[in-house]
Amino acid sequence: MVETGLLVKPPTRRADIEALESVRRLRPQAILLNLPESIEGVLNDYGKGNLDYEGFIDSLYEKLPEPKGAWIKEFEVFLRELPSIGELADIYCYTDTESFNQEASTSIEVALLTIRGIIREKIELKEWVDVLKKSALRETEKWGKELSKILDIARSYDRVVCISGFEGKYIKRRLDHFGVKSWIRYLDQPYHFTPLEILKRLILLDRVDEELFSKLIKEHIRFLKEYIYIMPYTEAIEKWVGERLYWLPIRRQRTD
Repeated sequence: MVETGLLVKPPTRRADIEALESVRRLRPQAILLNLPESIEGVLNDYGKGNLDYEGFIDSLYEKLPEPKGAWIKEFEVFLRELPSIGELADIYCYTDTESFNQEASTSIEVALLTIRGIIREKIELKEWVDVLKKSALRETEKWGKELSKILDIARSYDRVVCISGFEGKYIKRRLDHFGVKSWIRYLDQPYHFTPLEILKRLILLDRVDEELFSKLIKEHIRFLKEYIYIMPYTEAIEKWVGERLYWLPIRRQRTD
């Protein structure tokens, strides 16, 4: 029976570890990652034992835009252990490379707007909305190609695991629509979206509210100053989430 499992992974170290543990337990024939297609060959070379870890990282950095290390930080645990699973499974990346590079440019634009906001103590709301709207438009445009690749891989193996971001629920809908049996599991739950993630979501929903946007942008700036600038990225995300979900005694895995 052809079956595709979706592991929805937020950008935390705990989710990274859970993804690795899940793949080891499930033993899929193919693994899909929400990383750019340009690094697919490097991942397979490393997974099959053709590269050592240092050579793997050097090869990745040759193919990734600046800031190079940032794009794989949330997969650090999974990628380091890839040789332990790569000999048993084919590795694929489904993120369109051109769209990925454009999103990297958007990240730099957002960073510059953030710095200007810190220096000037003023939110340039129109510029923020324009940048995020361009990003949202590209997000919708790339989906046809990416979903086509996911569907092709899902139909080519009996057992596939796709490690996605929060777009996983949309991937599942498309797989179900085309008759591919699928399931979805959310890792490291519950999760609290960062201010920038909320902003992007509101843009996609075309719900632009100036007062709310200004508040979220200020919160994003504070998030960077108090978390991202002073600790590793995945640790900063986990600290952010933990402080906002302080009232929960435990954080459990959720299955849909």
